[in-house]
Amino acid sequence: MRRTVFLVAVLIFLGGCALDIRTTGFLDRTAGAAGLAKGATVAVVENSPAENPIFDREVRGKIEKLLARRGYRTAAPGKADYILTYGYSISPGLRSSAVTTYGPPQTQITSVPDGRGGVTTRAVTLPGQPTVVPMLSTEYTRQVTVKVAEAGRGQQDKKEHVLWVGETHSIDPSSDLRSDIDYLLVVTFRYFGQDTGKQVRVNLNPDDPEVRELRGEASSTVR
Repeated sequence: MRRTVFLVAVLIFLGGCALDIRTTGFLDRTAGAAGLAKGATVAVVENSPAENPIFDREVRGKIEKLLARRGYRTAAPGKADYILTYGYSISPGLRSSAVTTYGPPQTQITSVPDGRGGVTTRAVTLPGQPTVVPMLSTEYTRQVTVKVAEAGRGQQDKKEHVLWVGETHSIDPSSDLRSDIDYLLVVTFRYFGQDTGKQVRVNLNPDDPEVRELRGEASSTVR
C-alpha cells in the first residue's frame, strides 16, 4: 500500500511539471540575410500523401495561425515569397529507472549509564530498511521539423534554396501526438527565422497562454 501511494504521488507531481522541450534554429547566412523578411508571404505545403491527412491539415492550420501571429501572410505557392514544409514524428523508447521505498521504522530499547552509577533505558528509533525497486517505463520522442525555402517563382529547374530549418523535440511519457504537437509548434515558432547557434532548452507550462490560444483558434478542438 505504501509503495502504491508513493508511485501515485510521483505521477501527480510529474503531471504538473513544465514540459522540457529542445529546439534548434538554423539560418543560412550565405546570402547575407539576417533573417526572413518581415511581412513576407508564405505558402504552407501539406504532406501528400500523408498517413493521416486529417491530422496533417490540422497541423498545417496551426502553422498558418502561428505565422499570422508573427506578421506573415499565407499565399499559394506560385504567389508566395517562401515555401514552408514541415514534418513530425513520434517514436517509443524504454527508460530504466529505480524507486527507493522504506520499510516501517524499527524501535530498539537500549540500556545506558545514568551518570549516577546506575543504568537507564532509552528508546532508539532507526529508519526502515531501504528497498530499491527497478522500473522500466515507455517514453516517447516527439519531433517537429519546419523548413523554409525561397519560392521558385515557377522556375522548375532551379535548385531549392533552403533559408531556415527549425528542429524541435521532447521526450515524455505521453503518446498523444495530436495534443502534444501544440507545444512543439509553439516553441518552434518562438524562434522562427532565427539562428539559435545552439540547442535551446525551453520549459513550457502545460497551461501556457500561447498553447491555449493556439488550441482555441484551431478548427478542431484538441483535448
